[in-house]
Amino acid sequence: MTFFNSASERRTLYFIAAGMLILIFSGCTKLESTRLGGDLLPGSDGLITDTIMLPVSTTSFIESDTAYAEKSEDHLLGYINDPIFGTTTAAMYLQMLPTLYPYSYPVAKDSLFLDSCVVSFAFSGTYGDTNAVTKVNLYKITDPTFKSNTKYLYNQGVNFSTADLLGSATFSAHSLRTGYKAAYKTDTIYNQLRIRLDNTFAQWLLDQDNITGAFQNDSIFKTYLNGFALIPDSTQSGNAIHYFSLTGTDTKVNMYFRYKMRGVTTTTWDTTVRTLTFVNDTINERSANANKIYRNYTGSLAAPTITSGQPASMAYILTTPGTSVRIKIPGLDTLKNKPYIIHRAEIVARQIYQGPSAIEQFLYQPVLHLFSYDTDGNTRHIPYDSINYSTLSYSSTSLKYVYDISNSYTGGIPSYITDNSGNTVAEYKLNITRFVQNIVTGKATNRDFKLSAPYYATFTDGISSSSPINSLAFGRVQLGGGTHPTQRMYVRIYYSKE
Repeated sequence: MTFFNSASERRTLYFIAAGMLILIFSGCTKLESTRLGGDLLPGSDGLITDTIMLPVSTTSFIESDTAYAEKSEDHLLGYINDPIFGTTTAAMYLQMLPTLYPYSYPVAKDSLFLDSCVVSFAFSGTYGDTNAVTKVNLYKITDPTFKSNTKYLYNQGVNFSTADLLGSATFSAHSLRTGYKAAYKTDTIYNQLRIRLDNTFAQWLLDQDNITGAFQNDSIFKTYLNGFALIPDSTQSGNAIHYFSLTGTDTKVNMYFRYKMRGVTTTTWDTTVRTLTFVNDTINERSANANKIYRNYTGSLAAPTITSGQPASMAYILTTPGTSVRIKIPGLDTLKNKPYIIHRAEIVARQIYQGPSAIEQFLYQPVLHLFSYDTDGNTRHIPYDSINYSTLSYSSTSLKYVYDISNSYTGGIPSYITDNSGNTVAEYKLNITRFVQNIVTGKATNRDFKLSAPYYATFTDGISSSSPINSLAFGRVQLGGGTHPTQRMYVRIYYSKE
């Protein structure tokens, strides 16, 4: 069967096809909200638009440590050696105390016989290799400056002596999740790190008198035992950082005893346990806490870039406490007073795969957040875009105003694509649509941006996000910078003319 029976009909088909090809490759784009991820300005769906690509300048830097560990937040413990960002060492410091004074035992102390003393920590999760083995050592803190009313920043620790070693444990996230049997219980114990303490220390606790010894009140008890330091052994630990709840019911010191029960004609034995706990009160501030997270960038791939203070072809972002990137977009000034309707404007950033694959598979890419800088260098919202993602509300939990940030609107959640070498990499599309539209109309002026992976998004005005953007120290990403030869960061703008 023949559809075109004459030469004229075939020529007509040729010109129609050629015209369609010209339309396809003329530089215009049919704007599709499904492909762009939504969040378009009203009325833009299905429009024929042009596209502008603007270069950016990227300067990576180390953030200053200004945050501290709240008592109710998970604390980190472990060690990671990352070829891109260097090493991370996380140590925990805390006080465990009697819940009441004077502290008492169920029977006279001369009838008590120590079985064992165990400190346990409620396990919440892991960042890194869940099969990696971590070794930790527990030390007694005697430093009198460790105070419950002091807010310790993430770069601050507490003094202790390695001579005061109380016990050690070797574990993995897998072993904590799987659980194990304890001699004194019939069921399996899950999600606990347990460290058996030296019997000499346990006996010392037993020997304290509740009238004249350590168990009279908090201040006297802390002169005897001012807390515990839980320190990872980097020489015997793999790539894993673990999260523990100080306020969880499984975080405590358990002292197990046997005692004699004397009857009329016989004497039998029974068992009992006494506990010390982390006291999470906000009024008396009884238990002190600190969580030191030490980032050592020496010798890492990121080190030359994050310390130079200069624009570079790579951009490095490490979650709090970590690194950020300052982004300049001078080309935005060329859009002023143009007859443009901006349908979508976004900063596009793509991960540069480094490897080895064994590390890339468990050191995940974080959620990013885009701040802007005002003329005084303060971090602010993205002007005009903030109405869509930062609703101000009052938190009954923290008793302060917070921003309810929508990560889906800001574009900080990574999508995943395949690079030219077949590696799966993260891609981010950070939304600056309304800001760019207001530059076009002259209502906004150009400003720099900060791209980071914060724990909480905290602004210079003191208001922070209502919930974490990322878990603390969870994630890192190596991005192509503004001058990367193949995967540069850039601004993409879809627009039409009025």
